[in-house]
Amino acid sequence: MRRMLLRSLFQLVLPALAVACAPEAEPTDVLLVPSRATYPSVGGALEYRCATLDCHGKPERNLRLYGSSGMRLAAEDVPGDGETTDAEHDASYRSVIGLEPEVLSLVCAEGGNEPERLSLIRKARGEEAHKGGARIVRGDDADRCLTSWLSASTDEAACARAAEDQSE
Repeated sequence: MRRMLLRSLFQLVLPALAVACAPEAEPTDVLLVPSRATYPSVGGALEYRCATLDCHGKPERNLRLYGSSGMRLAAEDVPGDGETTDAEHDASYRSVIGLEPEVLSLVCAEGGNEPERLSLIRKARGEEAHKGGARIVRGDDADRCLTSWLSASTDEAACARAAEDQSE
């Protein structure tokens, strides 16, 4: 009798569990992210400010930035030598967009409005506690580079100037 009761209960519950755990056929939410195609310009502006071996060029950081001046992705690449590789830009891009994906998506969906909702912006500007202090100034070339990227209209000239300012 007990076995029959358990079998009946199992037959009733199992289909409900299967439906509850089934993956959705279509995603209900799509997260928007800034362009990967223009990230190398943005990465160049960030690299010398943020990607040093004692800051975000460390594997244990939640924001990990790779590049020629700091942490390298391939073991054979030496910090301070060569150019930042496409693979390093890919890894840094994934790290940046993975910090606060929902907030980032909201900022992107709203054309880059109120980018200070992102801790990346607040910390870089020194508006939130950041061990490295302010690394960009609101309205400077690096700030315009980063915020224009979030608005899907990357200011390549500002990015280039921001990267040059740091490499000299």
